[in-house]
Amino acid sequence: MNKKFLVLPLAATMLAASIVGCSKESGKPAESTAPATKKDPVTLNIRFFGTENGHYRAVDPAFREFEKRTKETLNTNLNVVWTPPADYGTKHQLWMTSGEDVDLFIPWELNKFAKDGVLADLGKYFNNPQYPGLQKAFSPEYINDNKILGKTYAIPITNTFMDMEGVYYRKDLLKKYGMKDISSYDDLYNFLEKVKENEKDMVPFANYGNTAFFKLFTDINAQQLEGKVFPFTGAGNPKRNFIYAQIADDGKSVAGVAAYGDPASEWAKINPTYGLDYLMNQFNQAKRFNKFIPVDTLSNPNGAQGKQEAAGYVPIGGFKGTEAKIKAKDPNAELGFWPIFKNNQEMKPGTQSTDGKAWNFIAIPASSKKIDRTMEFLDWVFSNQENNDLFTYGIKGTNWEPVGTNQWKIPDGVDPAKNYSFPGYQLTWNPTLTRIPAGLPEQIQKYYEYQYKPDTFKKNVLAGFTFDQEPVKSEIAKCNTVMDKYMPFLLSGFGDVNENLSKMNADLKASGVDKIKAELTNQINAFLAQKK
Repeated sequence: MNKKFLVLPLAATMLAASIVGCSKESGKPAESTAPATKKDPVTLNIRFFGTENGHYRAVDPAFREFEKRTKETLNTNLNVVWTPPADYGTKHQLWMTSGEDVDLFIPWELNKFAKDGVLADLGKYFNNPQYPGLQKAFSPEYINDNKILGKTYAIPITNTFMDMEGVYYRKDLLKKYGMKDISSYDDLYNFLEKVKENEKDMVPFANYGNTAFFKLFTDINAQQLEGKVFPFTGAGNPKRNFIYAQIADDGKSVAGVAAYGDPASEWAKINPTYGLDYLMNQFNQAKRFNKFIPVDTLSNPNGAQGKQEAAGYVPIGGFKGTEAKIKAKDPNAELGFWPIFKNNQEMKPGTQSTDGKAWNFIAIPASSKKIDRTMEFLDWVFSNQENNDLFTYGIKGTNWEPVGTNQWKIPDGVDPAKNYSFPGYQLTWNPTLTRIPAGLPEQIQKYYEYQYKPDTFKKNVLAGFTFDQEPVKSEIAKCNTVMDKYMPFLLSGFGDVNENLSKMNADLKASGVDKIKAELTNQINAFLAQKK
């Protein structure tokens, strides 16, 4: 998932507190890093995106609790304004251009804002003993990997560099048919076939929007680490990727570049295992599995209209929420989870590709008059597990309870549909301050733990590279329109694969894809040339 804005709509559909990991807390009482003397009162104007009961719920008591706890020290009040995602992009541009009184916000256009000089450079606040919370939670490497134009114009917010992607499936039905746990696409196909034959009122596989299979039939980690092949320019969103770049074996230049639908001759310099064969397998498999998704997937991307589902795509962070939704319809349902990427199936160290970049960011406008006070607030949030928990889970004992040293649960008798919910990806996520939900199946817990181990990850050859789309932004906008037209067919298995690719390619060419390929190649070559 690029981790930046393009995956936020996905993240926002999950219970924000579901995506959490292993705690580093020692069990000792939390030590506050707040100043000992009371400061002058200040109000921080904070802008998050979201809709009530969609992205957040019942959050004000936790904000007021923070104000109460820090009244004699930070003396800071929080004025939090939520803007629906549909309006946020336009509005936050206006805030920046008009100089509105905003002290902390979620920047969706990081590079543009940085170039335009509207973001404060926060570099001096990190690796600084005066801000011990930030110093502990944000390592120099983490900060360095997330610099923009060489400076810290935004604070990286993520708890891990992956949210293990896979397929949930009705394990109770698997047992009913006498089948083994799913461990391959053939196993999945055979299971869905049984469901289609025997469970007439069920949808075998739930469509993931109008691109039903999303990341199924791919393996981005093997593609990048073993093949040195990188998909562009959808910023991690497969619905928008349309160019593949092959990095030479010596890691010093681009060996080949091709766009969807290009003739085989243009794919010849790209490792076929992770290039043309890989791409065609993805689309052909979608075609093969197409009979298991709702027939109206393209016109009704919201799914099965009340029907129960036997399987579907889900990241591990969304497993518990998906399980709760399915059990609400069928209390006897039992769910299994199959990771779709090989390295996740094997849980091998050093096999998860990463560029070290966070999923999401928060920033402070350069026009803010309260930068120091805002950073003191953030230092408090990241200073210890207890402080971080307040914003992530709400008030302890009321909204959540700790289980052991690194887990959490909703208290008995509390309705999850009315309980505190906060999108941690907008403020609190950090690799050093994490918990996992209590009551997970043992295997699911192991998957969680795997994705929070630092040695799980390996930097890929393009770590540190960011494609500056500004020189070809018009062409990319046109190509994105082309992708939106054809990818639902290709990723859902409708229509003829070659015919759709041919038509797509003609439209991409007319939209300027060759100019994008040339610009991308030049930028990657320049980046690789200056790498030490």
